[in-house]
Amino acid sequence: MCELHFYRCPGCGTRWQKHKKLASCERSDPASKCPDSLCMYVGNPKKPRRGECAACTHVRDALEGFGNNNAHC
Repeated sequence: MCELHFYRCPGCGTRWQKHKKLASCERSDPASKCPDSLCMYVGNPKKPRRGECAACTHVRDALEGFGNNNAHC
């Protein structure tokens, strides 16, 4: 059985679902997903958790790296 968590990026507003495997999951492969009938939705889809999306994380990391390089000049 898997849990489906709802997330929303505060930077760009992107919404997504993230799977989390429970200990009771029969499949040992971490990349595999359970069928929809064995998934449990966690939280309210209208009020998702806050989390940074991959695109915003990449941009933030690039900007931080750019800022650190200028500090040494």
